[in-house]
Amino acid sequence: MDVGKLKTSIKRFFSNPNTLTFILVIGLIVVIYLVYSYMIGRAVAPVSIPYCTAQLKSSAEITADAIGSVEVSGNFVTANGSNLLQAQRNIKNQYVARGYSIPKNSFFYRDAVADSSTADISLLADIPDGYTTYELKVDFHSTYGCSIMPGNYIDLYAAFNLKEGDDSEEKTVYTWFYKALQVIKVNNDKGLDVFTEADDEEGKCNPTSLVFVLPIIDHEYLVKAENVSDYAIQIIPVPRNAGYSENPGNPERNDKLIALIEANSSIMN
Repeated sequence: MDVGKLKTSIKRFFSNPNTLTFILVIGLIVVIYLVYSYMIGRAVAPVSIPYCTAQLKSSAEITADAIGSVEVSGNFVTANGSNLLQAQRNIKNQYVARGYSIPKNSFFYRDAVADSSTADISLLADIPDGYTTYELKVDFHSTYGCSIMPGNYIDLYAAFNLKEGDDSEEKTVYTWFYKALQVIKVNNDKGLDVFTEADDEEGKCNPTSLVFVLPIIDHEYLVKAENVSDYAIQIIPVPRNAGYSENPGNPERNDKLIALIEANSSIMN
């Protein structure tokens, strides 16, 4: 075998543009295959994720016995992003955030888990001096299908019949009473949060009251409004959009309506 001729043939082979193109194409295919195989393997590779072994209510402590682990595919973790908690150390001895519950066999998400300083363990413990709570009686329909939730800012309107003279006919008045009040809790008939407690066997939402924190004087106005027998005032919750809850402004009261209530109240000071 002529080694010189062999070297020359090999040199010509690799210097041929078609040969180089072929080699580059094959190399590119191999690289794509390897990257694709790596990505697929990573997506389907099992990952151990903590999950909740028992139903946890708002403000409940998340103890070790309430945390299990299960293997899921990597693409599930990727799809849930950073909100999915993957390490038990970020969950154990933390609390369920206010307004959330964690169902049995569900995963732990960052929004639903809080530390002791932000969990609001005692909802009414930090009411400032001069303030108190007010519960407005509601039902499923007046909360617009249970769409009013803790943390929402809403308005209160008043509806009543008004007769301005002996010979005049009654007219129905519908006007705003309070603006930008924050709902701190939505209770059922047992005084439990409807969003953390199933009201019946089917787990339906059956609200009976909205809870607000108000200055004591405003609490008195609302109670008096409920007892103005001449007008039979009905207090109606009116939800607003998400932007209203994000930038509600300062609470306001309708002083003209309050003057009417004060003048006709059956509640003595």
